[in-house]
Amino acid sequence: MGCDGGSIPKRDELVKQKQKKAKVNQHILNRYQWFHCALSKKPLATPIVSCGLGKLYNRDAILEYLLDKSAYGDGDQICNHIRSLKDVVTLQLEPNPSYSESHSPSLTNHDQEPVSRFVCPITMKEMSGKLRFVYIDSCGCVLSEQAMKEIPSETCIKCAKPFSPHSVILLNPRPEELKAMEVALAEKQARIAAEKKEKKKAKAANKKDMEQLNSVEPSLLGDTVSSSKRKLDESTSSTSPRQKKQQRSEKSGLESTITSTASSPFSTHSLTAAVASKVAEQMAANGSRQKSSAIQSLYSSGRSSTKENFMNR
Repeated sequence: MGCDGGSIPKRDELVKQKQKKAKVNQHILNRYQWFHCALSKKPLATPIVSCGLGKLYNRDAILEYLLDKSAYGDGDQICNHIRSLKDVVTLQLEPNPSYSESHSPSLTNHDQEPVSRFVCPITMKEMSGKLRFVYIDSCGCVLSEQAMKEIPSETCIKCAKPFSPHSVILLNPRPEELKAMEVALAEKQARIAAEKKEKKKAKAANKKDMEQLNSVEPSLLGDTVSSSKRKLDESTSSTSPRQKKQQRSEKSGLESTITSTASSPFSTHSLTAAVASKVAEQMAANGSRQKSSAIQSLYSSGRSSTKENFMNR
């Protein structure tokens, strides 16, 4: 029965105590995060990709998840932020020259110290979880955080491609760092979605303007061009041969202007105004030439003297 003098109960049996959280072996956690895919739990094998939260995945596992979200039971909890291959970056990893298949890690063998397949290309430190590593999402190069601090640069020290500070993503961050990265990733995805929406609106507006431009009656444009040509022909009929030659060149220039204006995406009003202004300039130039007394006296005096010489003979 208990409490009848036959046994002495302990305090734990009478008072309910708050259960302590189970401590995670950091050594095993590092081995899991840096040597195994976060989604499939299989050993990492190239090509390896990473998301905006710094988790490591096998690219094949991500493809299976995108094709079938139920392929992995905990896929929605691990990588629900991955909606397409654009949300992951293929990592450019530097192979470890001292690695061999006999050094492959195992979660069951805790005594064997695993050797990483990859190292930092600058410091040659192994990517095993003992040191912090980052990658640049614009080029995919993976470097140790120590190398990034010792060699500050605005270009990647491995491939020399430029990058911004926001492009540097920490691999396998700590829990407190992971929360901040989740907030930054959500803001980035919202900004990209807003930019796509604005581009679609601008594209639709441009398409609508082109449809309105194509719907303009071509007869109006043809009448404008033909009337301007007719005025030029009438003005050139009463001029000298030299002036006709010059006006023909001006006429061809006007025709090219009309053609270029008609092909540009403007309204009919702007086209009519451009043609009218060009015709007015040509008419004013022709009028000034015809009023030149010097040219008229030259031609008139020449013709009269020739006629008198012929009569005298």
